[in-house]
Amino acid sequence: MSTNTDMKFLFVMDPPETLNLKTETSLLLMQDLIERGQDVFWLQQEDIALVHDQPMGRVSPVTGTDPLQLAGPCWSNLSTFDAVLVRKDPPFDTEYLQLTLILDHLDSDVAQFNDVKALRDFNEKMLPLHWPEFTPPTLVTMNTEQLERFTIEHRSIVLKPLNDCSGRGISKIDWDERGDFRAKIGEALTRSRGHGRFLVAQKFLPAVNEGDKRVYLVNGEPFGMVNRIPLPGAYLANIHQGAQCEPAELSARESQIINTIAPFLRDHGIFLAGADFIDGYLTELNITSPSAIRQINEVSGEQVQSKIVDAMLARAGRKPILEWQASRTFCDPRVRQNMCKPPGLQRCC
Repeated sequence: MSTNTDMKFLFVMDPPETLNLKTETSLLLMQDLIERGQDVFWLQQEDIALVHDQPMGRVSPVTGTDPLQLAGPCWSNLSTFDAVLVRKDPPFDTEYLQLTLILDHLDSDVAQFNDVKALRDFNEKMLPLHWPEFTPPTLVTMNTEQLERFTIEHRSIVLKPLNDCSGRGISKIDWDERGDFRAKIGEALTRSRGHGRFLVAQKFLPAVNEGDKRVYLVNGEPFGMVNRIPLPGAYLANIHQGAQCEPAELSARESQIINTIAPFLRDHGIFLAGADFIDGYLTELNITSPSAIRQINEVSGEQVQSKIVDAMLARAGRKPILEWQASRTFCDPRVRQNMCKPPGLQRCC
């Protein structure tokens, strides 16, 4: 049994060139872990394999985050890590689904932030509907007639694609006597390849002009928050869409909502979540790769990532690495020859 007291944290990430450094939270977490002497590794979806029943990955040690620096990669059994953080941004597509199915094969003592079953089972735009009393009027459908009726009833609505993030693909639809809104609904329903898609429709909340509050939840507890104000004349309060950030506090209603949903989050292994509030309504519950820690730090003067890492370290514990686990990292006889590495590389990960 190894006597190593460091823990190994594996981040499943998008390609580095796609990261939005303005809002990237993962790099903050990585840097805090590195500064504490923990081992941090990088893995991309295209470098994951399921070898018989063992999840494998071509992982790279992270040696720095500003700028990002990765050491040479090597194949490793993913169950030898103490913690795995799936931090890929949506879209939640077929490949993302299959990624979660592969990671289902992780050993049960590997801490997951968040549990891949929760990532697969819960859509972050539909998740708030587990508590409909806290949400604005909402419809999920790909049926044109339903969306037209919803628009007529509420006069102004927003349409959101189910599988994307950062305000991408969101449109505001206003009822009009000429019926032009019907064409806009049809356009929103059609994907780029001409296929229909499910949309979330919500009653438009004019109070979004006063802000869309992101509350960062860790194991169901609020660790920080920021209010995001749309640009003048705009209705999207996403940071990626140019929203301005300001300090925020929880209202009594928002505190009630968080206290209500927290047991559900803990029961389903949703350790990191971003709850979005407009006018006291819970509009989204982001669980794939919740962000905004940089903005929360800016408006609060805190270093929230340090508190998050404290909580992750406490949850992950000290999982000893057994010799048999280390040996199966590369030398399982079922692994193809071109995935095996010389003995000198067995400990590189």
